[in-house]
Amino acid sequence: MNTVQNQNNNTLRLNQRELHKLLETLEQRDGEDKSPDREFVRWSYRVESVNLVIEHSSGNKVNLPVATRNISRGGISILHSAFMHTGTPCEILLRLPGGNTQSVQGTVRRCAHLTGRVHEIGIQFKNQISTKDLLGLDPLNEAYSLERVDPARLHGSVLIVTPTDMDRDLMLTYLEDTNLTVNTADCIENAVSRAKKGADIILADYHIGDDTAPQLIAALTEAECDIPVIVLTSDKSEPFLDAIRASDAAGILSKPASKDRILQALAEFLHADGDGGPLYSNLNNQDPAFPLLGKFLTEITRTSLNLEKAVRESDDATALEIVRNLSGSAAPLGFPIVSQLAIAAEEKLRASGIKSSAHEIRALVVACRRIKSRPAA
Repeated sequence: MNTVQNQNNNTLRLNQRELHKLLETLEQRDGEDKSPDREFVRWSYRVESVNLVIEHSSGNKVNLPVATRNISRGGISILHSAFMHTGTPCEILLRLPGGNTQSVQGTVRRCAHLTGRVHEIGIQFKNQISTKDLLGLDPLNEAYSLERVDPARLHGSVLIVTPTDMDRDLMLTYLEDTNLTVNTADCIENAVSRAKKGADIILADYHIGDDTAPQLIAALTEAECDIPVIVLTSDKSEPFLDAIRASDAAGILSKPASKDRILQALAEFLHADGDGGPLYSNLNNQDPAFPLLGKFLTEITRTSLNLEKAVRESDDATALEIVRNLSGSAAPLGFPIVSQLAIAAEEKLRASGIKSSAHEIRALVVACRRIKSRPAA
């Protein structure tokens, strides 16, 4: 297998300053590029050179240093000096904070000539990446990655904590087109009581009567309710943000929050794989593993609860055992998405422990909760 290495900074032979100037010109020319069908938010990702490996039909691989323009959970835009055929398989090496790298498989989906010898190549990732990890995005700055959310694809349970009837009714109106189970509470005591019965996400006003959202989060922690809390507030001053950050809130939403913004924030935590609907096994009754499916379906709720318990107790060994079992068993039993999420959680757990694996484990737990027995025909 032949590999060709290009020694320039990038195929356009542009340094960081020249690349920045080109991208500024392109941004001004294109204006705000919004597509009603785009699923993921595009984030600016201007890197002078990343390693792109493309594979030709002959089997030869070519190693190219390319410049980048923007990135999302689902793909990346790169700048290259030549045309590239759609459908071309490729691999791109992304740089993570701290100097680490992440190899991502993808496919060329579009190629457009921009100017001179500059071509913009759109690459779709085989599996979604975490832009939060790559770019250091902060949900407390409302950096949510889904641009378009179908309300009907939102499944799960939400607890709304607000002391005012108007805010409660407004939230219920915003969520009426979803498939969410919605409960409400008007004080911390009621919120904790309802949370103990189960919820996937909590939306809470910062001010809850004489109490605050950080006090609610502390009460939930004491009650061993490991549920992410998104705080709604009209005050974005540093003292308020510091208090919210110190409380380990999962995210923030500025008031007044629009319906689309609320759905976007909820989907960030409920869409473990960008879908959010019920997960059914893809096995047929002739598959050799089919007799084991019933046992898996019976045990999956207990498995996810045990995983959450391991996280609360900072029990790395138990958490690793659970995700390792899921990574090996979920796909053969017809749940490849769950297996992929378990593999991602296992890798993060082995590398950096529970505290740094919260995002991956939460995604896995949400996916486990979505597993359902196939409804009768």
